[in-house]
Amino acid sequence: MAVGDGFLVRVRVPAGVLPADKARAIAELGGRYGSGLIDLSQRANLQLRGVAETDLPALTEGLRMLGYVSADAASEGVRNVMASPAAGLDGTEVLDVRPYVLALDDRLAADRDLHRLPAKFGWLVCGGGRLPLAGSRTDVRFDAVATEFGPCFRVALGGTLTDAVPLGLCRPADLVEVAAALGRAFLALRAELPEPPRRMAGLVAAVGAEKIAAALPMRLLPLPAGEGVAGPAAFPDPGAADDRWLPAAFPFGRLTCATLAALAELAEELRLTPWRGVLLVRPRAGAAEAARRLGAILDPADPRLKVTACSGITGCDVGTTDTHADGVAIAERAGLLLAAARMVHVSGCAKGCAHPGVADVTLTAREGVYDLALAAAPGAPPRLAGLSPADAVAAVADLTIEEVLSGA
Repeated sequence: MAVGDGFLVRVRVPAGVLPADKARAIAELGGRYGSGLIDLSQRANLQLRGVAETDLPALTEGLRMLGYVSADAASEGVRNVMASPAAGLDGTEVLDVRPYVLALDDRLAADRDLHRLPAKFGWLVCGGGRLPLAGSRTDVRFDAVATEFGPCFRVALGGTLTDAVPLGLCRPADLVEVAAALGRAFLALRAELPEPPRRMAGLVAAVGAEKIAAALPMRLLPLPAGEGVAGPAAFPDPGAADDRWLPAAFPFGRLTCATLAALAELAEELRLTPWRGVLLVRPRAGAAEAARRLGAILDPADPRLKVTACSGITGCDVGTTDTHADGVAIAERAGLLLAAARMVHVSGCAKGCAHPGVADVTLTAREGVYDLALAAAPGAPPRLAGLSPADAVAAVADLTIEEVLSGA
């Protein structure tokens, strides 16, 4: 994809499991053919930045040799599967979801009928445990639960764990077929509508979850009576880390290829997370201090984790402000506010690529200035308009906690 600093190349890592040697190899390719910058996405992918068009074939072939490129663009585009980052490591999980994630990834790549799904249509498979994907929003989610039938997946559509619409339960062995059937049902039902939705939440709103469930060739098991769901999880608490993993994040998910290669020296493998961070799996002695020296955030109370920002003028052809610099300035000046707020979003335009949804505070850039809105998505009617970057930072820092939490 062409962006402001060249081509951005997305690297899908099946189940988010990145062996150390593969991480070093990808870092080397990104440094050789790109700008040396990498973004960690909310879909737990790597994005290599600043690739020249003339270098795309060589980079693609290098990634193909490592096993990270599909046979064609159509199959590559639909492999949007998020997985529990601690799968197979966490003794409290309901089950290890890696085999089911890899099987679903293979099915999506091979099933040509599913290649017609819209771009960004996504799937999530969560095994529960200490690092759940409760707060991640997706089109179809499979959340592992313990039931009288044994471990099953709670199947739900269009949202986070708390607001996705549940359909029922499926046994682990049936996950791939249920997922494929839901993909086909989505394609068939959206085609009947005058304005076909591109996301599952839109289809649920248009036709209802019951009609989608009725289109499945198999019946799901009933949900347990009075089932409850856990609340969304934020950046995992490093205090809960042990010898199995060490969570590390980076401001706005941005790091360098050299940093990725250095992280790979600190652990047996890396796990990509939807919190725009990584887990260092079975970290070596001294890994925490070494990661800090590399710029990693290990403290879940760090205010930078409450600020989301897109690439802005440094990496997008429509950006007109330095969103990363302004986000850092907000983190430095508005620490007390950020301790109480859920998110401050600095968006380079009204599209809101880094976070298209509602944030407690949203700055939307246009022509070098910002509009400020509370409890709003990018581009919403502003509370304050036309603020210079310095004035926008000051305006956020001057907000009271009561104003932000009330959205007033």
